[in-house]
Amino acid sequence: MEPTAEQQAAREAFAAGQDLALVAGAGTGKTSTLVLMGASTRRRGLYVAFNKAIAVDAARRFGPNVVCRTAHSLAFRTVGRAFQHRLDAPRIPAKQTAHILGLVRDLDLGGEKKITVSHQARLVMGMIRRYCYSTDQQVTARHMEPVNGLDGEAQAYLAHHLLRFAVKAWDDLRSRDGRLRFEHDHYMKLWALTEPSLGADFVLLDEAQDTNPVLEEVFLAQDAQRVCVGDPAQQIYGWRSARDVMTGFPAQHLHLTQSFRLGPDIAAVANRWLKHAESAMQLAGHGPADSRIESLTHPDAVLVRGNADAMAHVIGYLNLGVPVALTGGGTALERIAHAAQELKAGKRTSHPELFLFSSWAEVQEYVQLDTAGADLKATVDLVDTYGPDTILQAVQRLAPEYRAKVTVSTAHKAKGREWDTVRIGRGFDPPAGDGDGPGRELNPAEARLIYVAVSRARHRLDPDGVAWIDAYEQRRAGTQQPLGTLSLTGQLKHPASPVSQFMHTHLPASGNVEHDYLAHLTGLPHPVQPLDVRYPDWTALGHAIDYRLRLSFGGGLGVAVTLGVEALLDDDLFTAGPSQAVRAAVHDAGRDLLSRVKEHLLDPGRSSEDDLARLCFVASFYEDLCRTGRLRRYSMLANPAYATPATALDDLTAAVPAYAVDDIHQQTRLARQPLAALRALPAEKRICGPLFTGSTDLGGADADFILDGLLLDCKATTHPRRLGREEIYQLAGYLLLDYHDHHKINKVGLYLSRQGALITWSVPDFLHRLGATTGLPELRAALRTHLQTATG
Repeated sequence: MEPTAEQQAAREAFAAGQDLALVAGAGTGKTSTLVLMGASTRRRGLYVAFNKAIAVDAARRFGPNVVCRTAHSLAFRTVGRAFQHRLDAPRIPAKQTAHILGLVRDLDLGGEKKITVSHQARLVMGMIRRYCYSTDQQVTARHMEPVNGLDGEAQAYLAHHLLRFAVKAWDDLRSRDGRLRFEHDHYMKLWALTEPSLGADFVLLDEAQDTNPVLEEVFLAQDAQRVCVGDPAQQIYGWRSARDVMTGFPAQHLHLTQSFRLGPDIAAVANRWLKHAESAMQLAGHGPADSRIESLTHPDAVLVRGNADAMAHVIGYLNLGVPVALTGGGTALERIAHAAQELKAGKRTSHPELFLFSSWAEVQEYVQLDTAGADLKATVDLVDTYGPDTILQAVQRLAPEYRAKVTVSTAHKAKGREWDTVRIGRGFDPPAGDGDGPGRELNPAEARLIYVAVSRARHRLDPDGVAWIDAYEQRRAGTQQPLGTLSLTGQLKHPASPVSQFMHTHLPASGNVEHDYLAHLTGLPHPVQPLDVRYPDWTALGHAIDYRLRLSFGGGLGVAVTLGVEALLDDDLFTAGPSQAVRAAVHDAGRDLLSRVKEHLLDPGRSSEDDLARLCFVASFYEDLCRTGRLRRYSMLANPAYATPATALDDLTAAVPAYAVDDIHQQTRLARQPLAALRALPAEKRICGPLFTGSTDLGGADADFILDGLLLDCKATTHPRRLGREEIYQLAGYLLLDYHDHHKINKVGLYLSRQGALITWSVPDFLHRLGATTGLPELRAALRTHLQTATG
């Protein structure tokens, strides 16, 4: 086939040597485009595929200059081969794993909650698996998977208890003489830790929207031309830690929108869901001309939300005598049915999701009363509706796909496949409504999953299971906040917002600054972070280090904290609680906090580092109240253990967890050397929390610091490589909103507080790299006109 204009543009951009993000919609010929790229050069290329079958198929299509591999095969070649003898070893029972790890007694969590050594061993090895998927350098408590039946406090205690055994497990696994079961993900992680070079002139990463973070880190670190390809709107594996490499990738972004799978009518349905998935892409249907939307009695495939939904359809077809297949088989449902039988008989089960429960009634109570059990509810309802015996019989009666009249599949397992006729089945429920109001907004992740489902059909699509979209869109019509009223950071998240449109037009080359930023990361130490905590409060920690740095520059906490304190007296915000007496006490504690900070600024020697860290952490919850307009579920200001009619500031500071104090201390120590010269500036040259003349032309914009003309934003991220376009444009936005040059900004920069790294650019260099074609005064004037016109 002749390449389309879009494919030709991608080939030309690749031939020019540019890094490239190729956004390829469903059925748009992404592999063909990659083959065109490889054929346009004699350079050595590497195509990294999602699995072995894709790699083998691609190898038949690419020329001899492109090697097609999976990430695991690359890792095996250089690291895994040395562990071949461990890969070939037989599996070992959980009790033996526990013995190797030194787990010798069951763990009593109170009541009847007891975790056996075997289940502890399984959880430890699960921590290792999640660690291997991550970019983390060390195993941490937060790598423990959630355990059904435990509250947050018990989860945190269990994770802390198991951490030392997980560290011991990793020590065993990285030794050639270790005794634990060694798996492919283990050598993949060991390989990534060596910071490998892939030895190619260009690297093509397929399915880049669902990449394990460990592979993402390797890909981004390559000193080669990098091309990532995929469809961010098909990013549906975030729940198992997969990452979308493409969206923030500093490269030229091109699109493939001509779908050869979807006809015009089905493409129109897909486009509807793309909008709800927050994708700017719209597909053009160039597939079968006879494709259409209609009700289907006998579809080739029924696509559903989850396993429980799938089994409901399977049982329905079996009752009608229709041979039915289930994509992936029925093993998962078989295991849950056996577990239900055991629990109904009063026995314990080894099922990893149910091992803590002593009866089926306890499982039922958990999914009804505990929000953490929401993911289990559909499965429990299925067992209660049909019974475990019926489910087991249905699994036994499943047909292989080649003999089935209909295939039932979850949307996740349908990804990458297609059928002539598809019906959308159960489980894709609309967002909950709120009385007569517009109801909750559709989660973009759910919209992405539905987009994947509807785009599996070639000739006929029956969207019965998502027919609620019409009523949903009618309810939501006119309720969206105008993009022009969002804050600077809020607008940068929306490509159609006035700020984003201005940046795209006037400062189009953010990738140049992103490349330079990433180059500065080479050789930096790994970020400091809490290791032995299951649920660090990252938002509070980020605000707290910002406050602590402000105090070190002689500045206060900022106006948002003060507004959050005063918001507690606004009865209209708290119709659902907490009580007026509790809010009055927490308000007084906040006023006391502000007074203590003021006293510290007058006499910096009077407060210890521990006191300051605790004050800063508590202050973060007052700011969160100001920013969100509510006390969120996990706010310490809403926790009845801390927030009572008798609460005082000392009660709140005493409740600050030790890990938070330690973390703030670590970041404070890291800041001493890189920020020393800035702290020594005269007071009038140190501005904390600056506002700008143009802040009122949008929904607000307040930066972290301006220090002798240096506009500086503090980032407390544990993943500095994930900073990119939005953070660069955030700096540019602050710079341009200073319409009259009131702050005399001559440099801009980012401070990475968890690495102690200060990265700066002069304003002329920054704007030049961004592709500005006019001077700073002209850009400021243009932005002012643009924003004022956009908001009327």
